[in-house]
Amino acid sequence: MTKTKPLLLFTMFLILLYGCTKEPDIYQRPDWLAGKVYTQILAQPELSTFATAIELTGYDKILDVSGSYTVFSPSNEAFQMYFANNPKYKSVQDIPISELTEIVKYHIVQNPWSKDQLRTLDIYGWIDTLDLNNNKPKGFKRETLLLYPNRKYGIASSGTGSTSKFIILDTFNIYDLNKGDYEFYFNRSFDSPNDMYYAGAKMIGDEISAENGFVYVIDRVVEPLKNASQIIEDISGENKYTDFLNVLNLFPRFQYNRERTFAQSGADQGVAVDSLFNLTFPDLTFNFNAERTIPPKGTFGLPPNVTIRYHHGLMAPTNTAFQSFIDEYIKIPGGWGTFAGAPDNIKKIIANTYMSINSIYPSDFQEGFYNGELDIVRLNETDIAEKKFGSNSTFIGLKKAIVPRAFKSVTGPVYLQRGYNKIMNAIEASGLLSALKRQNEDYMFFIENDANTSQDSSLMFDPNTGRFSVFSIFPGGFQRYALTTNDLRTLLLNHVAIDEAKGNARKEFIPNLAGNIIIVNNVTGEVSGTAQTTQGYRGSLVVPEFPAKLSYDPDNGTTYDVQNWFSFAAPSMFNKISTDFPRFHALLRKAGLTIDKEFRYSFVTDNRSRR
Repeated sequence: MTKTKPLLLFTMFLILLYGCTKEPDIYQRPDWLAGKVYTQILAQPELSTFATAIELTGYDKILDVSGSYTVFSPSNEAFQMYFANNPKYKSVQDIPISELTEIVKYHIVQNPWSKDQLRTLDIYGWIDTLDLNNNKPKGFKRETLLLYPNRKYGIASSGTGSTSKFIILDTFNIYDLNKGDYEFYFNRSFDSPNDMYYAGAKMIGDEISAENGFVYVIDRVVEPLKNASQIIEDISGENKYTDFLNVLNLFPRFQYNRERTFAQSGADQGVAVDSLFNLTFPDLTFNFNAERTIPPKGTFGLPPNVTIRYHHGLMAPTNTAFQSFIDEYIKIPGGWGTFAGAPDNIKKIIANTYMSINSIYPSDFQEGFYNGELDIVRLNETDIAEKKFGSNSTFIGLKKAIVPRAFKSVTGPVYLQRGYNKIMNAIEASGLLSALKRQNEDYMFFIENDANTSQDSSLMFDPNTGRFSVFSIFPGGFQRYALTTNDLRTLLLNHVAIDEAKGNARKEFIPNLAGNIIIVNNVTGEVSGTAQTTQGYRGSLVVPEFPAKLSYDPDNGTTYDVQNWFSFAAPSMFNKISTDFPRFHALLRKAGLTIDKEFRYSFVTDNRSRR
């Protein structure tokens, strides 16, 4: 027992001695682990100016504390170039903190993005797995830390909160673009297919890894890109676009935002606050005031705001060019007199003529691109007043206005003169404008003016309901018939001959777009359908029709004014079945149901003409 006690005491002494030995800290930061983003920037001598800017704005405490980031850091040489272009500043200390903060935040993107990831970025991971025909990356935009307060408008107050600004990341292996397209907007050459650019700044070298992200050195200071609305509102430059901006602003939609309204200070305590609204422009090709862009129509499987992938295009005539356009097309004899006096659908056509769902690049100028009216637009570079690359859209200012095809084609007199308002609304309601304004055609378009259609009730339009009708007038009464969209289409297409009369025969039989025949008598000048023309809808008074050519020079045919709509004989059931379904016709004959001498079936009692 006495021998055991000293042994136990010795053992306890060893345990205490071991317990007092300093253990290595298992939570100690490993020497090999890279520093956080700001620390890595500090470690690069060539980034000392940007490091100072980060410190002055207080973002050193953010970048080195929490979150993960990708920082595009301008080199010291880049800042020297910036100061040379902004001589009022000699150093970052001279830049007002609010402005410097915007610059710093615009160079910081949330989440860590390696170079390989930036090259293959897309909204569904990287490459769009839903697009089976394309394995190229389409994504090229990323959200920065820069937030602009949403703007307020005069209706009440609309859209408080904040909107993220977006930056362009390009490798130019997307959208079939070429180097010249980049140079056009950013005024610098695109040196190599392997180069990457952060807007107008070239990324130099490989990424610098950090514990919480990546750092890239760039050779220019990137100032925040403006969106289309901010660009067109800017009146500080030589060119002004306020007249066209007023056209765009004719088509707003304000949607009440209850969540934002009651999130305002004091609202939960019953304090009176402004009602807040979301501002959109659903009648225009895209929301020119929004940072988040939308996919083109017909694109499926994508969220409504696909900022990462899509970028739009906006053009605008200078105030001088716009006024010249108004003088030439709106203030014509018999026209609308003033732009304010023109119908809203004409104003909407003008607005969408200058918008494109896709960005507009020089490689599109000659081949042509579709605008918001689905017209093919070709630009002459000599007509370009200025160009800018915005955060949601490319922008091209024009010294010469673009004329909508609705005004240059056979529909021109319908849209530009006051006397054809019913036909204009019928074209809009039937969706036929795209067919009627088609290029490289040689149409004859016959239209009846508002005065005549009102006099004989052959086309009536209720602007309050948007409905069309006709009246069949007979001795002692009348009958009203509502017209469907298909009826309108038939009426209009029956009055569009697909070729001009050549005048080389006594009579010419020219197909129309409805599949019927228009007959032109070159001896008398009479034009008719396959039945005699009558006054009014299903009228009994036969009146020959001698169209009058309108004093207008469309580029796809000729437009004529007529006093009465043409009439067309409906093909008889007998002729239709005997010609197209001979076996069935033979069965009817075998059953004794045909009256061959009268060219009809015994069970058919009436074959009427139609318009």
